[in-house]
Amino acid sequence: MSAVLAFTAPIHRPVEPDYIDEPCSETGSVRSSGHTNNVTYVNFLPAATPTTRLRITKRGRRVLTALVALPLVIGALVAALNSGGAVATAEGASQDFTYVTLSSGETLWHLAAEIAPNADPRDVVAEIVSLNNLEGPVQAGQKIALPAGY
Repeated sequence: MSAVLAFTAPIHRPVEPDYIDEPCSETGSVRSSGHTNNVTYVNFLPAATPTTRLRITKRGRRVLTALVALPLVIGALVAALNSGGAVATAEGASQDFTYVTLSSGETLWHLAAEIAPNADPRDVVAEIVSLNNLEGPVQAGQKIALPAGY
């Protein structure tokens, strides 16, 4: 971003006619003050510096691409390494289950009320369903795993 500074400086000259139209330098111009005194005001603008165009070479593009890709790769590695442990740990494998075979007319609700009379049957049924991966109704003679906590 470039800024152009302009300032006004008084120049004292001998009395001349009211008009002066000749340039005093390459970057400024002389203007008539409109008065009959000997002060003429000149606006000075600094000389414009030539602007150079920035060119990115092939090597520069490679460096910029690497600088952009490096944080993305590091972030992906950190996310992959911190994604959590596997479920099949020694702690999860030590759970014991009690198996029950359902008889004719027996439902999961009755089974939940029998194994955990003080617990909410809805919670017990939900735990049995998730433990056995049940997707539909149970059948007579089906073997059901019960959680060891009940």
